[in-house]
Amino acid sequence: MLKVVGCFTQEHDFTLVAAAAFVCLLGSGLSVRLFVRTLFAREGRRLVHLILTGTIGGATIWATHFIAMLAYDPVVDHAYEPVMTIASLLVAMVGVTLAFAIAAAARGGLRIEFGGVVFGLTIATMHYTGMSAFQIPGVIIWDQALSTASVLLGAALGALTFNRIGRPVSRYCRAGATFSMVLAICIMHFTGMGAITLALDPTISVPPKAISDVFLSALVLIVVTMFLLTGFAAFLIEARVQDEAKKQFTHATLHDTLTNLPNRLYLVRKLEEYAEILPTSRVAVITLDLDGFKEINDLYGHAAGDALLACIASRLNGALAPDEFVARTGGDEFVAIKANYRHIREVDAFAQQLRTRVLEPVPIENTELNVGVSLGIASAPEHGDDLLEIQQKSDLAMHRAKSDPYCQIHHFTPGMDQQNRERLALVTDLRVALERDEFEVHYQLQNDIATRAPVGFEALLRWNHPTRGRVSPDQFIPIAEQTGLIRDIGLWVLRTTCFEAASWEAPYRMAVNVAPQQLLQPSFAEYVSDILIESRLAPERLELEITEASIIDDQENTLRVMHRIKAMGVRIAMDDFGTGYSSLATLQAFPFDKIKIDRSFISGIHTDPQRAAIVRSTLLLGTALGIPVLAEGVETEEELTFLQKESCAEAQGFYFGRPMALADLYEITHRKPPSLTLVREANSNG
Repeated sequence: MLKVVGCFTQEHDFTLVAAAAFVCLLGSGLSVRLFVRTLFAREGRRLVHLILTGTIGGATIWATHFIAMLAYDPVVDHAYEPVMTIASLLVAMVGVTLAFAIAAAARGGLRIEFGGVVFGLTIATMHYTGMSAFQIPGVIIWDQALSTASVLLGAALGALTFNRIGRPVSRYCRAGATFSMVLAICIMHFTGMGAITLALDPTISVPPKAISDVFLSALVLIVVTMFLLTGFAAFLIEARVQDEAKKQFTHATLHDTLTNLPNRLYLVRKLEEYAEILPTSRVAVITLDLDGFKEINDLYGHAAGDALLACIASRLNGALAPDEFVARTGGDEFVAIKANYRHIREVDAFAQQLRTRVLEPVPIENTELNVGVSLGIASAPEHGDDLLEIQQKSDLAMHRAKSDPYCQIHHFTPGMDQQNRERLALVTDLRVALERDEFEVHYQLQNDIATRAPVGFEALLRWNHPTRGRVSPDQFIPIAEQTGLIRDIGLWVLRTTCFEAASWEAPYRMAVNVAPQQLLQPSFAEYVSDILIESRLAPERLELEITEASIIDDQENTLRVMHRIKAMGVRIAMDDFGTGYSSLATLQAFPFDKIKIDRSFISGIHTDPQRAAIVRSTLLLGTALGIPVLAEGVETEEELTFLQKESCAEAQGFYFGRPMALADLYEITHRKPPSLTLVREANSNG
């Protein structure tokens, strides 16, 4: 140890030693950072990273060694043999590249540390290869103990270096790896230098073609400059590319790809940011939902719908002032924020401005598209201090605006929250209503107008809630349709009514409503077929009532399903005719067996000329197409007389009787009340 210290303190120029240490530190730090990038590089780029890292690391070891050799003063003439000098550089580069490759390929075990051992042995190999190029007028005598110690120290510190790179436990491990690499190179070198003793021999001379200190200095300077600059350039380019990629990824993560507006994730972060200014400042959240957007997609295609959304998004973004924000959170839904306002009138003005921007016609190709918009507003701290809840409350207000034909902007009120909780409770109860056998079917007569005799019944669903009592269909049917529960409920109704109708002595028809979601089921036609087979009901006695909304949702699929059902012999009626998108093309394209005029046109038909004209037109249309017409909602003799004069085929309404429970139905069907076990077993099996 004293020999090593003496060699360092007495035989070296400290200025050049410091230069060697600086180069070693610079190159080691760059090598560590490049290798860390290598570990995370893709397969195609990993090889390039490995070669670059090995080249820079090898050049660092070689340059440190020869700058330290320039600092060494043997007090005699000396020089360096060219071939072994260059060979030592190649040894360093190849060995370091191999070491980093071993560590980079490690998937567990001690391969990372083994790569570090190879790195340490490379330092030693390069050192002793470089020392073999050292020419003096004499010979070099080696201390075997110190030579062995230098190799072992290099290997141990190399393993420690790679351990810190490959198994980091804190953010300081990279700095620790750099420091350990510097120690591995420097301690190995000076321990090796301490192992030499120069034995001068006047018979030996320095070869004239050897490399002098001056030439070696120039060579080292060129190598250091070239390789370190290459490494720094590569590192900076890689860092810039990664930084740009990170920015692009962050932008893509936080923005909607179609409109380039902030997305839902960005909105959540923005709400968290604005939450910090509460309660000293006020924040309002405005939810916007487009009206009629689905129809534009259906009529003009999704490309036109996308262009419409992009245009509206651009307009909304252009309306923003400081402390205002807008994001796209769904298909046709946007959320805007206004902060730091003094009076709610400012929020109303902002909302009205957004609405105006949406309502402006959007030119698409050769036409102009128009959509409506419903807006809901909630604010903090008036409606709470949790901005995520404020956003939900603005959504509730938006849905209230959507259902109000006279007001497209609604402010949140506590009553909306209560109604929403009640609705959620109703949804929960509706999910288990089938299991608890809470549904029942009532039946309303359908009569021939000429003879006034019964020809069939329409099945009407009723829900007997255990605590709420009888829940109105107007209340729970929309919820069932929105949640998709209508599919299971609709099949239960169909199965129950088919089994009931099959037990009647008289061959009355059974009319059953079919929801749009049921028609979208791929296996709906198979369900109908299975139920008819199980119940043994004649197909011509079953009449499925389909609304125009079901047809508009997916015309191609609906037409395909209707034809399959018609092929079984089942009848199909268009329900609520006149309330939707009624058209001659619809009646011509779809195989209807009956048209049902909505009750809204029948009430007071004998005194209202406009309603009378609409009904006459419908009856003439039915006659022209060969489709019989049934009038719903007939309540008076005068209404019935009018329909009879206009040759309407059938009628349904309170005039003939209110919907009947199962027990009352038996008096008309001339059948004793059966056991419901068979029906319930069929429902449970179906």
